[in-house]
Amino acid sequence: MTVDEYLDAFAEHLVHELRPALKIKQLTQNSVLLGAFTEAALRRLVNRMVHPMRVSTGAVIDYPMPVTLRQIDIIIWAPYPAPALFDIEGFGLVPRSSAFGVIEVKRSNHSKTVKELKGFLDDVDGRRIVSDPGGASADHGRSPGIGVLCVLEHTPSAKFQSMIDAGRVVAIFDQTGRNTQVRSRDVRVLVNFLYYVAWRYRVQGSQPGFPQLTT
Repeated sequence: MTVDEYLDAFAEHLVHELRPALKIKQLTQNSVLLGAFTEAALRRLVNRMVHPMRVSTGAVIDYPMPVTLRQIDIIIWAPYPAPALFDIEGFGLVPRSSAFGVIEVKRSNHSKTVKELKGFLDDVDGRRIVSDPGGASADHGRSPGIGVLCVLEHTPSAKFQSMIDAGRVVAIFDQTGRNTQVRSRDVRVLVNFLYYVAWRYRVQGSQPGFPQLTT
């Protein structure tokens, strides 16, 4: 077995639990149900890789509060330096300083996918929905936010492909042909992103003069 074959097998087994998201479309075409199942399946996978950090859906809050909070599919957070509010059954309103990574989930690529993902990533880059680097640590040019597409059902546009090439977005499965294939490279990008988010948390927790709430 070559290294490439080993990595392909690793990716295949890692995302096996996401395959039901491909089958549920045989039972319903309701996009809300399809999206909700895909998000739940991905949250479970993410939780396995970032434990003991928390994984929730909900929103990131900060001062001053916006008129409308952005709903975020997956927030990777820790109750440090502040706990989430209304934290129940996988839902939470997470203080921005405690949100170490965020993910926007799409089941498949459609006409609005690029616009929606760009808006999400712009908020990430502006540090509106994710914590700042802690202490003297830097983020080394990496983004604490990523878009995850469960399945490519159509050939991606040039703009969407550029987001994939840059590692800002990943697609788990490719269904543009007759067969469904795991996109091994994209799976590895996702794994590296999740380990990076966990690293951000560990670095902030190890800083001298750790963050404290204003009293």
